[in-house]
Amino acid sequence: MTERWVCKRCFADNDETDSACARCGLIRGADATDADQAGWAANASTQPPAQPAWRSWLRFWWIPAIVIALAVGYFTNARRGDDGGITDSGTLQVTDLRVGDCFDLSEATATEISEVDAKPCTQAHEYEMFHITTWTDAGDTYPTDDEWVTFFLDGCTTGFADYVGHDYRTSELEFVPFTPTEEGWADGGRRVQCAVVDPLDTDLTESLQDAAR
Repeated sequence: MTERWVCKRCFADNDETDSACARCGLIRGADATDADQAGWAANASTQPPAQPAWRSWLRFWWIPAIVIALAVGYFTNARRGDDGGITDSGTLQVTDLRVGDCFDLSEATATEISEVDAKPCTQAHEYEMFHITTWTDAGDTYPTDDEWVTFFLDGCTTGFADYVGHDYRTSELEFVPFTPTEEGWADGGRRVQCAVVDPLDTDLTESLQDAAR
């Protein structure tokens, strides 16, 4: 039979080889006063049981999640050089496109586009942004199809001639407008973007700026 001893402070049962109480730390053989016992009991009732050290790291679980998210964003988002041109291909919000940016649509069949696959114009692409403007006409009503056409013919065709160096009416190239959705319009979106495309070549590897055709 193994000899055991009972702590005089907390009355815990301890092994013979224990020199101090495993529960409260009182040295074996030491006396405990009534006040000492009462104080320890009160303290024990208000202190939560000790948790394994690894549990303290659970509250920081979001840190690696954020690091991973940032890393994914860094390696998947398009990046620009000092001159503002795209140097590394990747995703880009369509509203962040600038004149001269080349890109492909992330979802070719999508009717509502939020982001694109932006890339340097030396990489195969279909679209190139050539004109960005803002709808400034008074009124909050979403434009009709006829109003959009009038706007495009006035703004995009002028921007086309300035960028491509050729009158749109006789050019072999075409343009595609990007307009805010009705929901975006209701939220104040008025940005209109126009991109040039070559209907005979969807894998362009050079800019169409000053193409004069």
